[in-house]
Amino acid sequence: MTFMVMRAFFHSLFNGPVWRTFLLMGVFGGLFASSSYNLLELFTANYRYVADYGIMALMEGGLRQLLELILFGYLSVGFYILFKGCLYGLLAHVAKH
Repeated sequence: MTFMVMRAFFHSLFNGPVWRTFLLMGVFGGLFASSSYNLLELFTANYRYVADYGIMALMEGGLRQLLELILFGYLSVGFYILFKGCLYGLLAHVAKH
């Protein structure tokens, strides 16, 4: 039941009116850019911090920061997938006409 609702939602999102799909593609592209900005440098800095200070770094917030960075990584991947879904929806619309 839930799968069917989600499938219908994404179908309407990607294959709805062209103007809406194009607008959402821009929104998802912007969200992807803002959520993934500087993510690699932050992962590297967190790794160095934990590597240099060990367990003390983890207790002082290094582990929480690592989990937040992982969450932001998955969030940015989700926005990228939504962006690409809108792109493929628009390309399918262009191919039909």
